[in-house]
Amino acid sequence: MSESEFLRFLKTARSDPGLLARYSSMDLPRVLFHARNDGFAFTEADASRVIGRLEAEVVIDKDKEPFDGGSTLWRHMWGTRYLDYLVEHVVARYDGEGPS
Repeated sequence: MSESEFLRFLKTARSDPGLLARYSSMDLPRVLFHARNDGFAFTEADASRVIGRLEAEVVIDKDKEPFDGGSTLWRHMWGTRYLDYLVEHVVARYDGEGPS
C-alpha cells in the first residue's frame, strides 16, 4: 500500500474520463475495493495523507493563502462530488512528481 499509488490513481482518473465517471459516485470503501481490482493498491490512510498534502500545496504555494476555512480552493467543493473536486481542482493544479 502506498501514497504514490493513490496519487497514481488520481492522475489516472484525471487522464481517463471513463475511470473518473465510474468512480466519482462511489463512497470511499467502494473506491478502495474497486481500485484494488483495477490494479491500484492504497489505503484510506494513504488517500488521506496525499489529499492533505496536495490541498495544502495548492492553497499555500499556488494560491498564496492561509490554510484555513477561507481558502478559495474550498469553494470548488460546494455541490461537487469529492473525487471530481480532487481531480479537477486539486490534481489539475498540482505539477509536482509526488506529494511534498
